[in-house]
Amino acid sequence: MTALLAALLFDLAPGPQPTPAGTVYASHLMVDQEVSVSSRITGVVDKIHVERGTVVAKGQPLATLELAEFDQGVKQAKEQMGLAKAELDRAETLTGGGIGSKADLDSKRAAHAVAVAAWDKAKAIRDYAVIRAPFGGIVTEKQARVGQKVVDVQNIPLFRITALEPLLARIYVPEKELLSVHRGETVEVIPINFPQARTVGTIDFISPTVDASSGTFQILIRVRREPARGVLRPGLAVQVRLSPPSRP
Repeated sequence: MTALLAALLFDLAPGPQPTPAGTVYASHLMVDQEVSVSSRITGVVDKIHVERGTVVAKGQPLATLELAEFDQGVKQAKEQMGLAKAELDRAETLTGGGIGSKADLDSKRAAHAVAVAAWDKAKAIRDYAVIRAPFGGIVTEKQARVGQKVVDVQNIPLFRITALEPLLARIYVPEKELLSVHRGETVEVIPINFPQARTVGTIDFISPTVDASSGTFQILIRVRREPARGVLRPGLAVQVRLSPPSRP
C-alpha cells in the first residue's frame, strides 16, 4: 500500500512548467491620420476627381469648384495691380523731376503694395477652389456631389482621407509591467479572425505617465504591413502578444 501511495503521489506531482508565451492584449489597428476634408471657400462643386478607394498623394486634387468667378477675381486684381504700378511709376518720375511730392509718392507706393496683396489673395482663393488631399492615403468616404453648394463656415465634409502608414496598435498595460517593456522591442500582432495573417510590430511609444484610475499605461506599436497580407487595415481586431520578461 505504501508503494502504491508513493507511485500515486509521484504521478500527481507537477512536472516541468512550460515557458510563458507572453501576455496577450486586445487591440484594434489604427492610423495616426484620418480626416474629413471640406472646402475652405464657398462655391459650387463642378468636378469630382476621385472615388471611394482611390489612393491619393499629398496635394492631389479631389474636387474642383466652379472657377469662373474666381478666375474673374484674379483678373480684376491683376488689372488693379497694373494700374497701381503705372501710377507709382508716374509718381516716381514726377518726384524725380522735382514736380511730385514725397507724400504723393508714398501714397502711390502704399496703394501698389495693397494691390499686390489683393492679387496674391485672389490667386490663393482661386487655388482653394481646387480641393486637395492634405496627405497621402486612401479615400474612404465621398460625400461630394457635382452641383453641390458648399459654404466655408459650415465645414461640410466632402471626403474622408485615411493614411495608409504607419499602421498602429494601442494597448494598455498594467503598471506592474512598467519595467518589462522597452521602446524598440518586437512584439507579435495576431488578427483575431485571420490568425494566418499574423505579423510583428515594434514598440514605438511608451507613455511617460500611468493612468491613476485604471493603473495602466499606454503603449503604441508600429505594425509591419506586408503586401501579401492585405487583410491588415485600420479597425481590424487584433491581439498583441508581448514577450515574457527575461529571467536574470
